[in-house]
Amino acid sequence: MRFQLLDANYVYDRNGHPVVQLFGVSDGGDSVICRVSGFRPYFYASAHDITHAAEAVRSMGLDVEIVERYEPIGYQSKPSEMLRITAIDPKSVRELRDRVREIPSVKAVYETDILFKNRFLIDTGLGGMAWVKVPDAERCEMRDRRRFIVDLPMDKLAPEDLESTAPLRFMAFDIECLPQNGEMPRPESSPVILISMAFHPPYRGLSDLVLVGKEISCERPDVEGCADEKALISRFVSVIDDYDPDILAGYNSNEFDIPYLRERASRLGIEMDVGRDGSTWLIKSIGGSKNVAVTGRVVVDLLPIIRSSFSLKQYTLRSAAMELIGEEKRDVNPARMESIWLEGDGLPDLISYSRRDAVLVMQLLLRLRLMDKYMALARASGSLLQDIVNGGQSGMVESLLLRRFRSHGRVLPPKPDSEESDERFMDADELKGGAVLTPVKGLVENVLILDYKSLYPTIMMAHNICYSTVVTKERPPEVVKSPSGGDFAAPSVCRGIVPEILKELLEKRTETKRLMKSAGEAERAFLDAKQYALKILLNSFYGYSGYARARLYSLVLANAVTSFGRHNIIRTKEMIEEIGSVYIADGKALLPWEISATSSTTSKPSSVAGLNPDARRYDLSVVYGDTDSVFVRISSDQGISPEEAELIGRKIAETITSKLPEPMELVFEAFARRAIFLAKKRYALWLFERASTPSKPSDSVEGSESVWRDRIKVRGMETVRRDWCDLTSKTLRRCLELILKEGRVDDAVQHVRDVIQRLRDMDIRRDRELLDDLVLTRRFTKDASSYKNKQPHIQLVEKMRRRGRRVPAVGDRVAFIIVKGGKKTLFVDRAEDPEYAVENNLPVDTEYYIEKQLLPPVLRLFMPFDVGRESLLQCRSQKSLLHFDQKAQKQRSLLDF
Repeated sequence: MRFQLLDANYVYDRNGHPVVQLFGVSDGGDSVICRVSGFRPYFYASAHDITHAAEAVRSMGLDVEIVERYEPIGYQSKPSEMLRITAIDPKSVRELRDRVREIPSVKAVYETDILFKNRFLIDTGLGGMAWVKVPDAERCEMRDRRRFIVDLPMDKLAPEDLESTAPLRFMAFDIECLPQNGEMPRPESSPVILISMAFHPPYRGLSDLVLVGKEISCERPDVEGCADEKALISRFVSVIDDYDPDILAGYNSNEFDIPYLRERASRLGIEMDVGRDGSTWLIKSIGGSKNVAVTGRVVVDLLPIIRSSFSLKQYTLRSAAMELIGEEKRDVNPARMESIWLEGDGLPDLISYSRRDAVLVMQLLLRLRLMDKYMALARASGSLLQDIVNGGQSGMVESLLLRRFRSHGRVLPPKPDSEESDERFMDADELKGGAVLTPVKGLVENVLILDYKSLYPTIMMAHNICYSTVVTKERPPEVVKSPSGGDFAAPSVCRGIVPEILKELLEKRTETKRLMKSAGEAERAFLDAKQYALKILLNSFYGYSGYARARLYSLVLANAVTSFGRHNIIRTKEMIEEIGSVYIADGKALLPWEISATSSTTSKPSSVAGLNPDARRYDLSVVYGDTDSVFVRISSDQGISPEEAELIGRKIAETITSKLPEPMELVFEAFARRAIFLAKKRYALWLFERASTPSKPSDSVEGSESVWRDRIKVRGMETVRRDWCDLTSKTLRRCLELILKEGRVDDAVQHVRDVIQRLRDMDIRRDRELLDDLVLTRRFTKDASSYKNKQPHIQLVEKMRRRGRRVPAVGDRVAFIIVKGGKKTLFVDRAEDPEYAVENNLPVDTEYYIEKQLLPPVLRLFMPFDVGRESLLQCRSQKSLLHFDQKAQKQRSLLDF
């Protein structure tokens, strides 16, 4: 049989030896537990006197072998002798490491902190979501699925190279707790009263189920009454065991539901045995957030996943469901919930409310295919799926490095301790970033956007930049010198390990994107997740090299990459300016030197020898550049179509690529009909991009599918920043449409004036749409008592608590508006709940919104057009104060500016 690996841990046999347990799902959808014996923990040590060190280690009763290995960082023409020290108990490695370090001749120890389960997966070539082939297993019948258990020695495991995903079981859940006196429930005193669940595929024919924490009379099979809270939680645990989900999902469940359930279960004396091995869930606090793990299953909290994947104003389940899948969620006031539960009237509505929460979590999970990219990352990196879900990006890189370093006979150091990490953080200023060229500020027409594909990964490949090639002590016969001063062994001497990994990832991604073009909808979604995962991994290696907490840390390497990048963007600008101009004739783009030497590039196009009389010339100039992108203005007396712009862009890109070391490549990305550059990393573009790329790239417009889509792309401006209200974003977006797409600057100015007038005329009860646009949100990152300084949203949370309203949970974004206050009222105290403001007819501080929210970003946008504050503050009846000729009663052309 074969199964797909979800999780792994280890236990001990009767002799005290570790046994690795692999948990997975067979291709038939059955649960599998594979117990593997015969693998032991080990680590390495280097020493000045290897023989003396080996004898000292043997005197400790340990197995030791003298092997040849390379040091972690630095070019080395030959390996050194090291000790491979093998232990029996994985838990003893830390103590043994410290004892070995005390041996006088030992210089360093390596790979002492690799988790035993990960060490096993690396050495056996297995990994997260990998397929494993094993002999036939003992079978244990279950109600809806079978559970297989197999015991075997290590040499009987056989990895299988399959792309498919096993039929997984998904279970979503949500809990409701009893509020007390209208306040948010607290686990030390407030019981759990409802637990809702949703299933895919169904559980005993049910797609969802609600457990109620008291006896009720209900004939519906999807509602179960329980005697009390203890029976409720116990029944929830039994459903998990019975249904046996592979993926257990919630919304803010890591921060609220699971810790709350654990606390209530502890107080009631209930064992929360939710793991496939009968264990409870493990909760760890890391960096202010909680990670949850359940043996044999994957626990998924959708809130941080959606927060990292989508830009929303608010991340409540209600907001996420409405914005992302168009599904509504009804909230229940805590005071109302309390009265329903205690008095019984309205309980069916409360049950429906609870059910809806679990159903929405399941719909978000499945309809948005939220697990696809994490499964693809697990496959590509070898990390376990739970580690990927919990945000282990550096762990993915280390998984790949550990596997490849092992095959090259190279060891890795332990992770740095806090003191070493702090020292590295102190050196952060020494790491220089990419180059950003000063933009030509203002409005620019007809701009090509050219991008370097996977710039930093291809730089590392092109220049052989790697931990295994960086020159530290020994100098190779040939070196590659970086602009920052670091030297690396040339590819002719030895090929770097990291460039080798990156090459494979890039080739896989290129092939995956090729397959996507002819794939059906379902296969395309799978392939898209795979190419995205490969992109994430490709772009992670540079950042890892400069990450202070990485096992492998090298400022020399990180600075070499960015220095080549800076050199590259500046050289690209120079090469484009050397090209100077491009001709289009007979459906082809030609460079000046491709034209007959007898022709003059300064003559009229129709007189250029050998060209069609309709040939046109386009002059080039670089107007901006940022790390891996170059923006090139095309100047011509005639207009230019997106197809012609693509011809020119492809020609420039091919010309520059031909002068770059492989596999670096510059490509045509898009064409901007108009662009506004305000400052570095602050711009807006009216982009034209191909909706479908030609199957065969061609220099000719003829034969290619001329299907273009246009959109406005904004970077660094307030249309895409969540700390501004929607009114700011909407106003800026409309102004950009008027200026970029329609060329109507006057109308854009008038639009701002109209918005300001509407604000000043606002009635909070009548203009609800405008009120919604004034809502601001800030994230509630920790308990209110932990904030040192007063902040508007924190002050509001405290007011809501005093009023008995539902209080946002830690991690939520708090929605508020700014209302007027007395002269002595502090700004932080003027944040108010929008619903409360409407109920009490509180006046909105419209001048705050005009002066602090609207005018600052709008004035920055209009700066290139010489439009000032006074012009924007005029009402519709006043004459225009724009600084251009007022005689012509028509819309000014953009050329007027």
